[in-house]
Amino acid sequence: MRGSRKLFIAAVAVVLVVVPGTSAYAAPPAPGGRILYVGDESLGSLLKSVLPTGQGVQDTGRSVAWFASPDYSPDGTRIAYIDGNSFRTMAADGTDDRWLVEAGFGPAFPRWSPDGQWIIGESGGDIWAVSKDGYASGWTNLTGARDSSDLVPSWAPKGHWFATSTYNDVRIYSADGAHIRKVIPLAGAYRLDWNPKENQLAVEALGDLWLVDVASGAIRRLTTTPDLQELSPVWSPDGRWLTYGRGPGVYDPDFPGRYVNPVIWMMDSTGGHRHSLGISGTPSSWRAAS
Repeated sequence: MRGSRKLFIAAVAVVLVVVPGTSAYAAPPAPGGRILYVGDESLGSLLKSVLPTGQGVQDTGRSVAWFASPDYSPDGTRIAYIDGNSFRTMAADGTDDRWLVEAGFGPAFPRWSPDGQWIIGESGGDIWAVSKDGYASGWTNLTGARDSSDLVPSWAPKGHWFATSTYNDVRIYSADGAHIRKVIPLAGAYRLDWNPKENQLAVEALGDLWLVDVASGAIRRLTTTPDLQELSPVWSPDGRWLTYGRGPGVYDPDFPGRYVNPVIWMMDSTGGHRHSLGISGTPSSWRAAS
């Protein structure tokens, strides 16, 4: 949640397997589609997209805060984002902007359901859902019955579950938020993304990236960079690549999760073949080629 919430980190025991950043094996096929990202705040925080090659930057013409964390709809035609306290959507080119609902405190991280009918996001430490058609068609608190301080949500590929983070663990909820399927301890867990092809999550925690196997709860460490922050992992549509932000770790204490001057990087799903796209910003979504 944006704001001045104190970050509480619990000490937990996890199984760590460090994966080196370079590898002799062949890289997966080159990914396609477009990566949605928020440009470096020092450069205006413009909402843009880029090819996975780092070429073909497109500007929506809209300036947003980092917590807007825009997300492509499943068909790639629309983008959900936060503007002030509002959940909004617009066409992928920045036109046809629509207001959905005025949220309560600190809305952030909107995410489309796999069927494209709902958008869930954080507000006030709970996960809320709004219809793609807006408030009049539904606005529901999914996790408000629990004092769990749920943060960034991410849908499972078929939409039966969604994951959240709490700074202490990763939680797996039923789609309606009524049941917690599993709680997986991971200190500092924050931004996360569910692999669209596998039952695993990529998670940002304590300045590094981790893989979480949802079925077993096993945790594998992808990065170990004490002097750098890796953040905001986003899976490619084929589940073979991760894009993420990487930067010097200049942290804003008033806004947990915001770091200064990240650059967009990419690696394969095991942590190998890491490389920079040479683009300043933080990735938030990745759509398939259209």
